[in-house]
Amino acid sequence: MKDFIETIEKESEKLGLVRPRIFRYERMVGISTALYHGRGLPLENDPEDPQGSLGAFARMNYYRILVEKLKILLRALESRGHLPKGAGRIYCNSPYPEKSFALLSGLGVRGKNSLVIVKPFGTFLVLGGILFPDTSGPPVPPFATPTHQEQETFPLCGSCRACQDACPAGALEMPGVVDTNRCLQAYASHPYPVPEEILPKWGILFYGCDLCQEVCPHNRPLPIESAKNTLLHFAPHEKWGYLGRGIELGKVLETPDAALRKGMFRHSVLDIGWIHPHTLKRNALLALAHQPVSEAWISRRLSLLQEYANSPDPILRAATEYTMKKLASKVRYS
Repeated sequence: MKDFIETIEKESEKLGLVRPRIFRYERMVGISTALYHGRGLPLENDPEDPQGSLGAFARMNYYRILVEKLKILLRALESRGHLPKGAGRIYCNSPYPEKSFALLSGLGVRGKNSLVIVKPFGTFLVLGGILFPDTSGPPVPPFATPTHQEQETFPLCGSCRACQDACPAGALEMPGVVDTNRCLQAYASHPYPVPEEILPKWGILFYGCDLCQEVCPHNRPLPIESAKNTLLHFAPHEKWGYLGRGIELGKVLETPDAALRKGMFRHSVLDIGWIHPHTLKRNALLALAHQPVSEAWISRRLSLLQEYANSPDPILRAATEYTMKKLASKVRYS
């Protein structure tokens, strides 16, 4: 076991992974680790080219990068005889409970924003690891739903309410629990109607809300440019789904539905089947409504906006109606 752990730690350090932890889950042993990406640089908007903001985790496909690193780690464990070939199973942004694994293993502790705080990095990271069979003992019971008392245990938060107070829609009123009926990112991921009381809180969000992380005292104050982040070992590239700080809203609205995922967002965190193109277009419309936009930009796309206003999709029609009202003072609609 000592050689096994030493191999994991040595290879993980070479790969730029957060020092891994070991845990047991049902009839499996797991390795829990993370890839730190840091906070994103702020988006600088231009009325001639309005953009929507991306969360730091969405600016490059860090999940894919972490999976590639975990593949290298798994091959190292197999080549040294620590694991039979084919026995390990990688998990990252998967149906497996990555947060629960990270907590169970001691990799980090839960914060009031529901995210895992990993010292000394904070919460700007993606979680993942490797699972493999274990027949050395009885199975560990599956995770149970946390009790109310467990939900109130936040060893690194104390009386701090920074994340709760920063949430624009009040989705963190109960510490450690995200109210998805009020969470902006929950709406940004699904084609649900956005309630009227939430719309004014939307801001320039396109995908990924970092507000609760930006104010967390456990996160480092300085952003890291992806190209300068030595922990990544990967330069920004289309292969890794590099999107940058923001998304051109006009381009999203002009791109046909079928070309959005495999064209504009190919290889990125948005290149997944469960995010409907209309969800992203709705996000673009709402982000457009909450920032300065030049009259020339609106005039060039007035006919396009009117097409969205007549869309058979009620989600797009409602978002367009809201946005056109917001933009009405900037141009005269004909």
